[in-house]
Amino acid sequence: MTAARSQILAAIVARLAEVAGMSADRVELMPSGDPDAFPALGVHDHGQRIVDGEAGSTTYELQVTVDGFAEGDGAREAIGELYVGVVAALVTEPPLDELAGGVSRIDEGDTRVDVAELASTGRIAFATDFAIQFATPRGDPSRFA
Repeated sequence: MTAARSQILAAIVARLAEVAGMSADRVELMPSGDPDAFPALGVHDHGQRIVDGEAGSTTYELQVTVDGFAEGDGAREAIGELYVGVVAALVTEPPLDELAGGVSRIDEGDTRVDVAELASTGRIAFATDFAIQFATPRGDPSRFA
């Protein structure tokens, strides 16, 4: 993973830690399984693709999915609040301004909702896709253009 992508993912995790009064330990980058404390968020890096190349720079689109989890009474309402908080935290103008223009665009994609059928208590989750565009110098994907 390049330094530019690492910075983007770190900024996303930091922003999500502020959603719905969550503590930073409830937001995990590339979680290895379901959370054990609720509410919780997970960030999944699905790689990138080149969307534009021109003299001096290459524009990439990084694919990220954010999972949200809630449990117990009021889980459906809690998951709705998490979803709204995630979108509000990530789809901003300017996008991820703490990266000083390194990200040009963040677009929300599809959202899926699921219920944990075999959980001992009511548990519900969502997964929302995001497409994040950023540019690097041509031939150097380690830093922003």
